[in-house]
Amino acid sequence: MGIRYRATLLAAGGAALIATGVVTAVAPSASAAGEDTISGDRATVREYPGRLVLANAVAGDRVRLDGRCGEWVRVRVSTGHAMATPVGWVIRGNLAKASKPGGLDGVPDRCGDDRDRWRDWVGAINAPFHSVREVPADASGDGRTGWRRIVFGTGVTLAPGAECTPSLNYTRRDDAPDTVDPAQRAGDLDLGKVSYRYVTTDGAVALVSAPRPGASYGVWAFVPSQCVQPKGRDHVYFDEPVAQLRTLSGLKVGTSYPDAEIRSRGCTGAVLSPSHPRFGYWPDPQPGNRPGCPR
Repeated sequence: MGIRYRATLLAAGGAALIATGVVTAVAPSASAAGEDTISGDRATVREYPGRLVLANAVAGDRVRLDGRCGEWVRVRVSTGHAMATPVGWVIRGNLAKASKPGGLDGVPDRCGDDRDRWRDWVGAINAPFHSVREVPADASGDGRTGWRRIVFGTGVTLAPGAECTPSLNYTRRDDAPDTVDPAQRAGDLDLGKVSYRYVTTDGAVALVSAPRPGASYGVWAFVPSQCVQPKGRDHVYFDEPVAQLRTLSGLKVGTSYPDAEIRSRGCTGAVLSPSHPRFGYWPDPQPGNRPGCPR
């Protein structure tokens, strides 16, 4: 379907026109594997189960269920608000019917689908997939230098101005940069605790996270990439030594591991993005294109 999502969906029970990043609600096809509704205030729509956020659906959005993988469900969203794509994976608990026992009966297993879909959406990322970073002894909390799993965004600041207020969605345009949707600004966020995850393929929009005041988790949203500025480091990505591993299985979050442990896990070096190096790394280089382990 290509990097820019532009499509017309025709089905026996109705037609959907998806254009300029806006998904128009229509009658769903009677042949759909299942139909449901987003519950709660929002649901992140991801390119692969449990991985990168591409968009946000909101309460009341109707979805068609295309597949499942564990607690993740592949959906196609029908809505009137802007989204970069209506297709992706949402957690089962964010669906009104699928969250109930038997709610996914008849929905096909699609584990493994979309594994490389990130290539159509991500131009640079704060840390590669399956990666660890070297934490020095004076910052580790346990007095030991070691390698720790990266499971979060990099702390950043946002430039002042209304245009840098995070939005729940952005749109893609033909022959023009990606643009944040001003109609979906996410208010009431603690902008002193912003973290950065990635920029889009054209480098114009960045995915960030910020919590609501007093919350322990962040809201994933989008800002123009020029709004993202380093905080306590030289770059917006993890610029200490970073290594990509074949597997993270068994590595605990917040625990430091020695060089020998990461070398035993197929350690290779991280690769800066060829198109947007100031925003970080290429998410998952081919093995033959990765440098040697940094330690």
